[in-house]
Amino acid sequence: MRSSGRQHRPLRREDELRIGPSVPGVALRALGVLIAVSAALLLAPPFGWVVVVAVLALIGVLPTAQVVTWLVAAVLIALLIVQGPQEGRAAVVAVAVHALHVLGSLSFVVPAAARVALRALVPTAVRFVAVQVLTQAVLAGILLLPRGGAAPAVALVGAAAVLVLALGGLRMLHGRRASAFPRPPARSPSADVQPGVGGRS
Repeated sequence: MRSSGRQHRPLRREDELRIGPSVPGVALRALGVLIAVSAALLLAPPFGWVVVVAVLALIGVLPTAQVVTWLVAAVLIALLIVQGPQEGRAAVVAVAVHALHVLGSLSFVVPAAARVALRALVPTAVRFVAVQVLTQAVLAGILLLPRGGAAPAVALVGAAAVLVLALGGLRMLHGRRASAFPRPPARSPSADVQPGVGGRS
């Protein structure tokens, strides 16, 4: 009996999938390093801290150490608390920490050697802009407080951000491990019984 459906041949090694304009997965990781180092330079801490951020960001590029990206974000928040939120530092850290979180999350699902379509990144970019509009408005309101009240408020916001980043990174790492090593399905006792062949066993 012939099938009325159209027959599709399996993909071959020489075949090419067209996904439109795209970027390599490694570009997402490189962008994270660039954002981290740029934010550290704009915060103007002692140069040794810029080196620390750069080294940690490069370590976070490695497939087995992607969670270090969240450590970089925590270091930037700590530098903000030490340096103070004035002169636009709070806005810079808000953008950098959020971008590192987004890029780190993408790195968990996009291999470095793969390519990702630009149109697939549009929803993520839209959410990033929406969150930043709200975040920058809140920071602007906090910095309009009297000078004595602005710094503690920013410090509290920074501490809360560190906690959220840590919990989010650990949860994501646990979810990645659970999906990579799923639990085997439970076997019923009858599955271990070998049926007899040709009569009684």
